[in-house]
Amino acid sequence: MLLVVDVGNTNTVFGIFENGQTAPLFHKRTVTRKDRTSDELGLFFRGFLREFKIENEMITGAIYSSVVPTLNPILDRMFLDWFKIEAVRVDYRMNLPFSISYPRPYEIGADRLVNAAAVAVDSPGKSIVIDLGTATTFCVINERPEYLGGVIAPGLKVSMDALTKNTSQLPPIIFQSPGKILGDSTIESIQAGFFFGWIGLLEGIIREIKREKGQDYRVVGTGGLVTVIDSAHPGIFDRIDPLLTLRGLQILHQMNS
Repeated sequence: MLLVVDVGNTNTVFGIFENGQTAPLFHKRTVTRKDRTSDELGLFFRGFLREFKIENEMITGAIYSSVVPTLNPILDRMFLDWFKIEAVRVDYRMNLPFSISYPRPYEIGADRLVNAAAVAVDSPGKSIVIDLGTATTFCVINERPEYLGGVIAPGLKVSMDALTKNTSQLPPIIFQSPGKILGDSTIESIQAGFFFGWIGLLEGIIREIKREKGQDYRVVGTGGLVTVIDSAHPGIFDRIDPLLTLRGLQILHQMNS
């Protein structure tokens, strides 16, 4: 079995793949804690695995992507101590299913490399990959496949937290469509601002990318909130896959194990 882990600034998502399967046997999402020790992480993962009757020795491979560099040595130690495995860490210098046409490839986040790998293998062609995470990232991959670059915009949750933190009278809200643009309450008004504001951000950046690169790019969406946006405002994404990152990790492990 393969353990895949995606460490983001806000959340960590992990899952288990069985041999030959392209969808995870299970996956979980948890808050990223930068102060965890390797032993705490080992106990944490063991607890989740035992829920599914998986013992540590059943894990024969591991790979992780991380945008939190301070956690990398802790993860490496955890995999060695608890699973007796030398985990693969995602890096731009590893074997990738695409080339990179980008002046500073070392600046490309590991999460973006993983998403690009999943799209390049499972649905090759011209693609704009949008990940709605702590930051909202856009990655552009052509038909060769070749990673051309992308766009980084503020993340939805970060923006929502900033608004409620810096305003005395505005309450925290749940991100969802209020059903109409003009709210009947303060909460509905905030929801409308964020929901339709993010629709405008997504559509505007997609439009500009297509204007520069061509209209024949399809749009692939992933991230925790992609299903909320797609169900309430269909038409932005040609395809959504909330587990795209985990699939990309599996692909890169196959290429680099």
